[in-house]
Amino acid sequence: MNAVVVDIDDTLVDTRLRMQRIWSLLLSREIPIEAIETLGLEQIFMKFASQDQKAKARGFQKRFWSTLLCEEEEGIESLALHKPIPYAADVLHTWSRNTRIAYLTGRTENMRFLTLDELKRFRFPTEKIELVMFRPEDYARPKGENSSGPTLIETKSRLCAELCERFEVVRVIDDYPGYFPVFTRLKIPDRIGFLHSLKYKSRQYLDKGATRVIRSWKELQEDTLQSGK
Repeated sequence: MNAVVVDIDDTLVDTRLRMQRIWSLLLSREIPIEAIETLGLEQIFMKFASQDQKAKARGFQKRFWSTLLCEEEEGIESLALHKPIPYAADVLHTWSRNTRIAYLTGRTENMRFLTLDELKRFRFPTEKIELVMFRPEDYARPKGENSSGPTLIETKSRLCAELCERFEVVRVIDDYPGYFPVFTRLKIPDRIGFLHSLKYKSRQYLDKGATRVIRSWKELQEDTLQSGK
């Protein structure tokens, strides 16, 4: 059976306001949305953290991921700030008529019901789909708990490979350029970079193995899975 693999955060769901809230809570100061749109996680911390906070960076690192992954109540409450990215739900419903939609997300298993509720609320397909999620322990390295643990790219590579074993994956859509060497290595034929963030440029996706880059899901409205791509 054919499948399309699609990321969730910043591919289907706009997380910018939630990220702004989390960083503002974490650093006890208002973080401008422009910083969320243009800076990476470490850059945000180094630019806006106080010297005292920087001296306790390991603790802030762990708290950031725990909040983002809804291990903290603040993280759950901030999900209300998410917004659906325009046109994405309609496109996925069209594709779901003749292929399996496989959501491959860095969200962790403790967020499964929260994620399904959000997908339903934003009108994304939730029937006859795959929802593949990271395990909480997959974040031991980002949290600073285990420096020898898997990287996020290694974990996503493993999970995507498992999907490729179960399905004929014909297309993948993701917003992070760093994952595209994985998709290329797995020989997924149509590898679409979704250019949602101002942190990246089209060339970064293409250089990493994307076959094309889009700026809006509207570009895919007429792009059916029977096109031979």
